[in-house]
Amino acid sequence: MKTIIFSAAVFVFLLFNAAAQQSDYSQLKAAAEKEYSQQSFQRAHEIYARADKSKLSATEIRWVEFRLADTSWRAERSTTTADTTKVEEARKQLEELIRAADKDVDRDLVWAEAHESLGDSNWTGAVMNWSGAWTHYQQALDWWAGQREVDLARDRYLRIVFRASASPTAEYDYYGNNIPLNILENALKISNTALDRSHVNYLIAMSMRQNNGGDIGMRQRVPDYFEDALSAGKQSAWYDDALFYYAEWMNNTGPIREIDGQWRTEPDYVKALELYRRLTTEFTAGQSRFQEQAVRQIINITTAQLNIGVSNIFLPESELQFAFNSRNLRRLDFALYKIDLTREIPAPGATDKDEGEGMPGNWLLQIPTRGKQPLRTWTKNLNADNYKPTNEQSRIEGKLPLGAYLLEARGDAGGTTARDVLVVSDATMVLKTSGKQALVFFSNALTSAPIANANVTLWENYYDNDWRWRRLRQTTDADGVAKFALRQNGSSRSVFVTANGNDRQALANAQSYSSGSWEGKRVYAFTDRPAYRPKETV
Repeated sequence: MKTIIFSAAVFVFLLFNAAAQQSDYSQLKAAAEKEYSQQSFQRAHEIYARADKSKLSATEIRWVEFRLADTSWRAERSTTTADTTKVEEARKQLEELIRAADKDVDRDLVWAEAHESLGDSNWTGAVMNWSGAWTHYQQALDWWAGQREVDLARDRYLRIVFRASASPTAEYDYYGNNIPLNILENALKISNTALDRSHVNYLIAMSMRQNNGGDIGMRQRVPDYFEDALSAGKQSAWYDDALFYYAEWMNNTGPIREIDGQWRTEPDYVKALELYRRLTTEFTAGQSRFQEQAVRQIINITTAQLNIGVSNIFLPESELQFAFNSRNLRRLDFALYKIDLTREIPAPGATDKDEGEGMPGNWLLQIPTRGKQPLRTWTKNLNADNYKPTNEQSRIEGKLPLGAYLLEARGDAGGTTARDVLVVSDATMVLKTSGKQALVFFSNALTSAPIANANVTLWENYYDNDWRWRRLRQTTDADGVAKFALRQNGSSRSVFVTANGNDRQALANAQSYSSGSWEGKRVYAFTDRPAYRPKETV
């Protein structure tokens, strides 16, 4: 056995040299991490690339290899290049670092950092591969959850949760509902600052409102988590988000309550209004991206609203129904006016000319009723408490003779009016348009017999430096047919038609498409109904 004896001078030299090398690497690492903290990933990569791995411990070698791979894809992702070669190479290097220490006893800091880096690489930029990201984020979270350096582990655990819950393409977009609830609850347990607790409570509230399913207990807890999220006040960056989404949840879903022996969710418009008003009071439009939306919701909740709709045409002797919805109204006054669809739609222009800018799409609102005696009137009282909307199906008592009727509803709030047309008829209309012509067939809906000498009015919407309407009139011939020549200006147009034969009325609309010249002739045949009984004439 050979014995090597060092002199004191040589020993001191080696010791000094090793210390110098360690000092050089420590300085290099500190400089690189400073650049990394400032997101100067390319600069950090260049500094780490200067490290002499032959003079480093195995632990530091793994760290340098990790940082080189990590900074490589991050630097590349920050550029505009479409080439993903460097990113894929970096991912392979990170996966290899994980494989090299994948046994439970070997899993070290680099193992956890590599998983987090792979999670980020699947989630940042325009990639947004959540399933690929979460596979790695979960591994890193599990590792940090088992570490004894409590403060560091807490910081890293929360950092991953907060990054995973945010959109990679926008600062405030929300993806927290993707994170399992138990992970968020763990994050809340370890949070030790008011801001972190506020943030995690917000994430839990958002997750519960999105994924509560049939869990009654979870639904009941949503308001509590939102309230806790608001407790930090405006010092929390998520305060206005919590205000707005809490208000939205109250406005659209609401807390779960026992109603008529069953657990049901029911919007709480009073609470929603309070939250929207808090947001508009505490933030200006430039301070919160939700301010304008909150203003619109306040108007929507507090203003009087009324809509009315008749779903179909009724055969004589049918039961007559319509639907209405209202808000912030305590009484509705209904009236029925008999009208002639071919005569009472106002002319297109300000005068009685047959061409102009008037829009038949508003014809219901344009029909005058002043001085006209309604055929029927009635009143309905409503419950308008707590801003709750009313949605009802309603019946018109008794029968109505053949004809078209203007159904009008007026609310107790001045100027709140809604209209629709109700038609009682055994007539039907078939409307076919081409680029040049519109053909109307007016017939009995039950027997298919043509209705002759009926008045037909057609409205054509055409473009001539601006969109305009013109009105045309015809009378059906013995075959129940009326033909209209359309303007040939090379554009598509809307066609709206009404017909009246002794109060047997009908209406229809279609779209006409202009096209180039066609060679030859074509014949179009149409049946007056989609199906027939055996032995009936088609």
